[in-house]
Amino acid sequence: MKKLSFLLLVAVLSLSTAVQAQTIFPAEFTAPAEFNTGTVHISVLSRSERQMTTNFLFEQGSRNSWHYHPNATQVLMVLDGEAYYQEEGKPKQLLRKGDVVTTAPNVRHWNGATPWSSAECMTVTEIVEGEEHAVQLRKVTDEEFASPVTSETMIVRIAEIEVYPEYLEEYLSYANEVDRLSVEREPGVICLFPMQSAEDSTQIRILEIYASDAAYQAHLKTAHFQKYKQGTLHMVKSLKLPTMHPLDPATMNLIFKKR
Repeated sequence: MKKLSFLLLVAVLSLSTAVQAQTIFPAEFTAPAEFNTGTVHISVLSRSERQMTTNFLFEQGSRNSWHYHPNATQVLMVLDGEAYYQEEGKPKQLLRKGDVVTTAPNVRHWNGATPWSSAECMTVTEIVEGEEHAVQLRKVTDEEFASPVTSETMIVRIAEIEVYPEYLEEYLSYANEVDRLSVEREPGVICLFPMQSAEDSTQIRILEIYASDAAYQAHLKTAHFQKYKQGTLHMVKSLKLPTMHPLDPATMNLIFKKR
């Protein structure tokens, strides 16, 4: 029994250390599932008669519910990772480390981590005498959470690749596999679309669209991309990765809504 108790204590301490390793502030408690989706760690850093400062560590894919602060202004600061923020009636925003958002009193909104990154955020909220800190509304639906971010945050490029003819068939197998696995498994990979020139089959073009730079960096570290990268090094004669900028961002957003 003593051995079991010791092992349980070690497990709890290890979990606590793992959580704290992601934030400079101690994680005081986990937010209730009634008003949150996924795991959200909260620490109240300070509280006075006028304001409260709180640190949130949103684990990957987690978020709070729609809510508002009665007659109180809130300032949200992203300390690490990438976060979502949305106000009622407005498009969802992608926030990065260093971004600051001010929410006006009584504005319904929600925020949380992206599907591909955890997010650490600090909020400073006014305290209004006689008012609740926050009025909780309904949970954010999966459809709202998965709605496309604006194209301004996306990374778009067309990879220009020339393959040695003797490795062409093997290269195409690698390219098709990494395309399929990336789109299936990575929420931040919007599109990986390999194409082959009709005039010269060794000329490959891959349309790449990532939700953000963090999504792209996460993609580079995946096992399936590393398998593709290392497995095709000797097959590629030349490679160019020019980054592209959408000429019509508004229409680009509509493209992803059509299906």
